[in-house]
Amino acid sequence: MPRCTRNCCGLEYNEGDIGLCNYHPGAPVFHEGLKSWSCCKDINKPVLDFDEFMQIPPCTEIEGHTTTTPQVLPVPKSTPSPSVSQKVLDGKEVYHVSGLSAAAAPVEVAPAPAPTLELDDLNASVEVGALCRRKGCSTAFVSDEVNRQGDGEGTVCHYHPLPPYFREGSKGYLCCKRRVLEFEEFLKIGGCQTGRHCFIPIITEEKTEAQVECRIDHYQTPEQVHVSIFAKKVHKDRSTIQFDENKVTLDFSLPGNKRFSRTLVLFGAIDPGNSSYEFFGTKVELHLQKSDARSWTVLEKTDRDLGNISLTFGVGGRTGTVGGKEIILDESNKARA
Repeated sequence: MPRCTRNCCGLEYNEGDIGLCNYHPGAPVFHEGLKSWSCCKDINKPVLDFDEFMQIPPCTEIEGHTTTTPQVLPVPKSTPSPSVSQKVLDGKEVYHVSGLSAAAAPVEVAPAPAPTLELDDLNASVEVGALCRRKGCSTAFVSDEVNRQGDGEGTVCHYHPLPPYFREGSKGYLCCKRRVLEFEEFLKIGGCQTGRHCFIPIITEEKTEAQVECRIDHYQTPEQVHVSIFAKKVHKDRSTIQFDENKVTLDFSLPGNKRFSRTLVLFGAIDPGNSSYEFFGTKVELHLQKSDARSWTVLEKTDRDLGNISLTFGVGGRTGTVGGKEIILDESNKARA
């Protein structure tokens, strides 16, 4: 059966079958490590991880599929980029970048260590049509006999063990040398290693997690204290945040079998029911609702004598108005002003 070629659809369909096609009509946008789609970057926030980028839900739905590669408008660039010419020598793609001095030429990134390879759980049932999880392999599951048992052609997985690589318009994988310019061509780069498919990974008991420290910053307004814990890619389903009247208990599960655990004994009392939190790609935000409108001298309670410190309220930075965009005063400080 033919497979739809629209971005992020990829469904197999029967000729003449008028089904719904969910896809991205725009082009992928890669800028300073962030990844998004030009057609919905204002709706779906850019992400850092490539797997998260591929999971951004399609923003357009139409009837019918196609095998014709859709034409998309080029993404406008704020600054001119050097031109890249492509040649094929002895069957290999060679790129020449003009407009860059030797000192400014892009440097190839050294391959990173291979991540732990997931193994297929042969005891788990797989839905027909499910795709292999390995990067570069687009094999759709047919049956255990075809894709899991024996050494037939359908059991061979061609995959990439290392993450994708995007630099100066060039796209590829860190584990092999092939580079292409177009995103559609990047998706077609065949795997450079062979092995067995992985449709449903085996869930193994994790090793002892390493305890790490994360930077904590905060600012306050008359009603709330906003706390930022700078922890990247926190696993939401394996992390907990508990609000109590005088403390906040944090337990974050992080990539690389790491964990951040800490209890913040707060300077002032909060309303746990009206306090909240948000997970982002690079940090976790806490919004602590004060029980009263007094200013917090520090975030955490301390036995030290802080002296006669009088703080105003701010909207950014650390304590007070350091880095704030504007000054927000409570009623007592308004009278002093």
